[in-house]
Amino acid sequence: MGTSNPFGGGNNRNPLVPDWVGGAGPAPGGSPPAGAPVSGAPGPGGPPGAPAPGNANPSNAPAGGNNSGGPGDGDAPAPNRFQSARTNFFKFAKAGGGAAGGVGGGRGGGTNRNLRRAVRSFIGKSSGGARRATQRMASERSATANLGRILSTAGTAGIQETVRRLGFAQLATLPVQDIYAALVDVICEPGGELDESFAREAYIKALTEISEAKADLERPSPETTVSFLASFITNAIQNRLLNAIGNKVVSIPLDVASVQNVEQQINDYIRGNVNDAMAEAGEDFPVERIVSTIDDIYERSVVLLEGSDHESSDNGFEAEDHSEIA
Repeated sequence: MGTSNPFGGGNNRNPLVPDWVGGAGPAPGGSPPAGAPVSGAPGPGGPPGAPAPGNANPSNAPAGGNNSGGPGDGDAPAPNRFQSARTNFFKFAKAGGGAAGGVGGGRGGGTNRNLRRAVRSFIGKSSGGARRATQRMASERSATANLGRILSTAGTAGIQETVRRLGFAQLATLPVQDIYAALVDVICEPGGELDESFAREAYIKALTEISEAKADLERPSPETTVSFLASFITNAIQNRLLNAIGNKVVSIPLDVASVQNVEQQINDYIRGNVNDAMAEAGEDFPVERIVSTIDDIYERSVVLLEGSDHESSDNGFEAEDHSEIA
């Protein structure tokens, strides 16, 4: 018999950006893959193009954006800040992800209106705006930058040579997909915290998706690199969204097909905005600017998601009965 309670999603009492996100010194380095030697891994003087796990933006703050303020700064969390987002998400999920309220053309065209409202409210109110929502994803941004470094090196040297440069020569004999799977502890910060688990899950899902697409990961092309990174970022944002306001996504729809439709619509909607953000930022990932580039894409994606619905505000949804999603 277990005594643990199910996770109920985001808490109104939690700070918008916890004190331990950013400004707490360098992030911990990644652990070597299982069975890999600890010695011989490149340090600060390692080979050109080798990733430095956890060595992302020292402040873990996005490079761009106009919403200033760091952890502990700005307004306190608004009371009931998850209420509107959860209400709209509940409506979307209960309908099985039907395209009610969808409109053609433009960003979000054809996307369920309740989903757009839920995402907009989650970013704008629940998370305190795009800037703070992006800051909160420090683990995901760091891991995405680490993956970008590996893909950049592998694009020219091949993944086998890349892992040799990293000091993990024994991985070079594995199948290509297995090499990337074994690098999860190098790309993502190890640990049992929820934030680290978000990054790891997003990476594994992205690796599965890019592998199913039969992309060449032995020597990834620029197009494959863009697709892999976009999938990682999409899954990272989706994990945050579902964890905060969509923890009942599996139990609300009527059947398995509806659950799958709900999850696919969420992923498609986020991926469309991530693709737009990457196009705006430029699909070039120079190793020397990988951290600032990835931070910029994350923030652009969240900004687009927050502002993608130009309908009226969510006023009128706040007074509804929320007993179904409590």
